[in-house]
Amino acid sequence: MKQDPDVIDAVLSLTLAVAAGDDEATEVLLRGHDPADLAIAGGRVIWRMATALGQMVEPQRSPPQMIHVFAQAMREPANEGGMSG
Repeated sequence: MKQDPDVIDAVLSLTLAVAAGDDEATEVLLRGHDPADLAIAGGRVIWRMATALGQMVEPQRSPPQMIHVFAQAMREPANEGGMSG
């Protein structure tokens, strides 16, 4: 299934809006797109990012390994490496 470029753009814009604390932009993006489409596109974006980042580290890591790294980073307290830096 080919992903709609507008939905991918919305996922990336949503990420930036959330990271910036822009509640108004976040709400506009969430209301303007089907939640299921955002979820599927978000999953695909994360998988592609994990694939790319896994190839850039030594030793190289698989996408599932990188997603595990992402999950661990999300468990860190907000002041230890959140999305604001």
